[in-house]
Amino acid sequence: MRKPFIVANWKMHKNVEQSVAFLHKVLDRLPNSDHVDIGIAPQSFATYPMIEITQHTNLQIISQNAATKYDGAYTGEISVKDLKDMGINYVMLGHSERRRFFHESNQIVNQKVLAAANIGVTPIVCTNEDEESIVINNKRYYILRQLHNVLQGLSIEQLQKVILSFEPTSSIGEGHEMNLQLAERGCQLLRQQIRLFYGNDVANRIRILYGGSVNPENIAQVMDQPDVDGVLIGRASLDPEKFVQMANYQNNYALALQN
Repeated sequence: MRKPFIVANWKMHKNVEQSVAFLHKVLDRLPNSDHVDIGIAPQSFATYPMIEITQHTNLQIISQNAATKYDGAYTGEISVKDLKDMGINYVMLGHSERRRFFHESNQIVNQKVLAAANIGVTPIVCTNEDEESIVINNKRYYILRQLHNVLQGLSIEQLQKVILSFEPTSSIGEGHEMNLQLAERGCQLLRQQIRLFYGNDVANRIRILYGGSVNPENIAQVMDQPDVDGVLIGRASLDPEKFVQMANYQNNYALALQN
């Protein structure tokens, strides 16, 4: 059974004071880590004070990005090695906004994924591409070339620890709505792709998140999909009350069924 993972991506929102205040409002209201993993990806300068506060809690602080190198003359970059030393266990890589605004290619994302995996930080690899199909021996297969390219060079053991995220551009951003069928279809195709290239064991172990207009009203429906193992939440996660509701979606859903 794959443990659900609820991840908040704060993007370029909240300064240190606001980030710390947020934690004090939510920490004692989060669910037991035996049932679900919870994480927040703040701006880089807020990670350290947040890690200090969340030590010995069930909340993971996640980096929004990292460099392809561990150290050197790379002004403005973030070393994944130093992230690990600071206590960060997860890093988001290949987000659609990194690709669109900062022109990160599959090759660059692949280098970042390898750097993180080789140092022992779990990559959350974001994908957002449309499906393509090919026919092999009269059988049709769906191929996600972006995914295949960014995972090149990982060992099977490393692949089992990687977390994938499917974020269709049609559902990202304010004013868009979540499409439940698209959410399951995208995550299903990612798992099929992993099964095709790396086998059943990896496909059954790897966790796949969905991102795109997730909120307290629809999170239970999203998480009920067979191939969705978690969510990557944007603007709805900036509100502490909404964040707590979404983190406790399992309990809230069970209560709704009872009533």
